[in-house]
Amino acid sequence: MRPKMRSQQRKIQEQLAAFAWLQAWGTNVAAIGQTKVLSSRKKQQQEGEKLQLIGNAMQAIANAAQAELTARLRSSASSKEVNDMMVAGNLLQSLGNSLEVIAGDGS
Repeated sequence: MRPKMRSQQRKIQEQLAAFAWLQAWGTNVAAIGQTKVLSSRKKQQQEGEKLQLIGNAMQAIANAAQAELTARLRSSASSKEVNDMMVAGNLLQSLGNSLEVIAGDGS
């Protein structure tokens, strides 16, 4: 593999790691929101709903970016089939979180 290709792949891998952290933060924000929704106080419930939307949006963005970046790695992947499944999985996760945002925003 040429040095330039390795450098590009490393940059993509670094970006994938950054988006994995964004996804993890989104999961935590959504979990905090879900916990606040359980409160008997209306203000806490409303705050929880907003946090759930924000967390799910963060996850949707991160998963979509991971799908795109993983697709860019296809040419150098040891298994194109596994790479394609990872792209599809990230897209499905992004779609799921996007639907949660849409559903939550309509309430």
